[in-house]
Amino acid sequence: MRRTCLKFFSAAVFSFLPGTLFAQTPWPPKIDLTQPQGYVLKRVSSFDRSGGNADFREIAPGETLTLMDVDGPGALTHIWFTLWSREDYHLKKLVFRIYWDHEATPSVEAPLGDFFGLGLGDYHVWESELLSVANERALNSFFPMPFPLAEQRIPRLQHTGGPGNSAH
Repeated sequence: MRRTCLKFFSAAVFSFLPGTLFAQTPWPPKIDLTQPQGYVLKRVSSFDRSGGNADFREIAPGETLTLMDVDGPGALTHIWFTLWSREDYHLKKLVFRIYWDHEATPSVEAPLGDFFGLGLGDYHVWESELLSVANERALNSFFPMPFPLAEQRIPRLQHTGGPGNSAH
């Protein structure tokens, strides 16, 4: 039996602004990028913590991978996934969910491809103001997702593929 794998290179790159920005400006903040800012942009990534080059995460069928789990107010500003797989329609077999403020049900729940505008489960290069899919399967979202309460935000990815198909 051929084993099919999904690999997430730079799988979870999430950029977010800390909560001090909310006390200073209304949402959405008007930021002049030519001037020094009074906040620090933070990033969550799938980088190899051992210092090697294993920049991916593995998800077995039926398992869930927590991509980011932070406390405190802020705003999620950029989500970036780059995927590789031999499996057809793997964009339909990965379900993206975001939970806000300890919710029991997700506020965002969609197959990963659908979230990034690829509803047919296949890659097509396209770009808009808030979403883009690049020629090397890079999926980018720039939806501003503020979380002004000091509660946790948990983006998760669940692999719903069949047995023998693991995701990396």
